[in-house]
Amino acid sequence: MQTNEPKSNISEHPTLRRHTKISAFEAARVLEKYRLHPSHSVSICMDGHAFRWARTDPQAAGAGALLTKEIKLWADAVGHKSVENLLLCYPFQSFEPYELTGIMHALASHFGLSESEQRVHRVVTHQDEVNSDHIALLKGLGFNHYQIALNRSDLEDLDKLKAVGDLIRKYAFTGMSIQIHDSNCLDDLREHVIEVKRMIAPDFIYIGNRPKLIDNDLSANGGILFDGECELENNCIYMGLEGKSHLQHMALQNFCTQNRYLEALQEGKLPINHGPTHE
Repeated sequence: MQTNEPKSNISEHPTLRRHTKISAFEAARVLEKYRLHPSHSVSICMDGHAFRWARTDPQAAGAGALLTKEIKLWADAVGHKSVENLLLCYPFQSFEPYELTGIMHALASHFGLSESEQRVHRVVTHQDEVNSDHIALLKGLGFNHYQIALNRSDLEDLDKLKAVGDLIRKYAFTGMSIQIHDSNCLDDLREHVIEVKRMIAPDFIYIGNRPKLIDNDLSANGGILFDGECELENNCIYMGLEGKSHLQHMALQNFCTQNRYLEALQEGKLPINHGPTHE
């Protein structure tokens, strides 16, 4: 695929210019070292928002096919690692049910999906997407923690939220949490958060606009987590457009434009910038 776009994510993200670029060779060395380490596990995040464009792009093979291909490329790069911490965000905004089945099959084939009771395989959907069919599908795919995402306006109808929470609990998820999209004034959320804790008793409440991989030890105490707190910062892979992974204390930024992302996958390469950045 030919493109006249600039060849550096630094130009796409001017705020990253203060970081030191490293070469593709250095990135490959880090991935190889990580792949050869027998004891490393990895945490994985797959965000449906990062694949919505693929549903209408005629050059894309489909959102599910793209994610499946990226899963295989990451496994080739880092090896068959165990995954105890898995995060799937907004799956029904980008993927059909059959695609989700294929995605989970690819993960199980190329990584070691943990079956331990301590695992956290968390799925995030907006509360309006919660229904019996969706819950049953996600439970059958192995997810054991459900995170309900709320807009500010959803907090005006907590009875609806309680009904959604009660439905999820019927399917015996081991954990449930609430995500509240950030507000300009956190004081506006205070009373609502208190009521949510009283009525729903979630494992935790996360205040932030974008779901994140969270340290398992800090996500089951009924507390309130804010964006940037308790976030995993190493040995984690964020897939899809603009995904930013952290391995060996190095940040690897996926391409931020659709053409470059597609081009990399079509060439059988990880869709990461040729100049990743040190943090």
